[in-house]
Amino acid sequence: MNKYFIILNKDEIIFNCLNNQNETLFTQKYILTNYEPNNLFKELDTFFNDNLIKIEKELNDFIRKIYIIIDLENILSASLSIRYHSETEKFNEQKINELLNILKYQFTKYNNDQKVIHMKVNKLLIDGVEKDFSLFNENFQNLILEVRFECLKQQFVHTIKKSVSKYQISVEKILLANHIRESVQNQSSNIIFMADKILSGQNKNEVIWIKKKPMKYGFFEKFFNFFN
Repeated sequence: MNKYFIILNKDEIIFNCLNNQNETLFTQKYILTNYEPNNLFKELDTFFNDNLIKIEKELNDFIRKIYIIIDLENILSASLSIRYHSETEKFNEQKINELLNILKYQFTKYNNDQKVIHMKVNKLLIDGVEKDFSLFNENFQNLILEVRFECLKQQFVHTIKKSVSKYQISVEKILLANHIRESVQNQSSNIIFMADKILSGQNKNEVIWIKKKPMKYGFFEKFFNFFN
């Protein structure tokens, strides 16, 4: 199945299609002659109006889902840490999930106008020693977890999704270009290939949110998955 990407930056809108072999099948560029943040969504609308039908004919496919890479400066980046003490408890996936939920709750509580795009574990210290996530079920007394949040304004994300939905296309995921460049080792010059590595779980410290079925109280239970 093909994957469709759009890169948004201050110079151009770039559409890319990757095939099952992660090869570029098609690229379409739209130059922004006079970038203004308030006009970006209008430019995106013009791009789809002028190009979507031609792109679908070229690919012989209907585009229904798309990944959007934001390469702009209106990003909020912030770090938050939590300390946990236990005499008897073990370091395990469930405990990390609980602490990540607490950190995310605390961050969003005071930044409710922001949409968390990426959540990355910067550091994990167990009894003063930095560890990775391969050491589940290890006994500990003190645990410190530091997480970085990278965000966009809620209104910005809402407007992008609304703009794209007019063409019966859903936004599968939004990614941030700076995060992609920092996270992927052995970087390729093509940010689409780098983004695909993140989507396939090759950044082991990236926190992936998975929505489960609604519980009887009406909340979505969320848990976190770390890729090795």
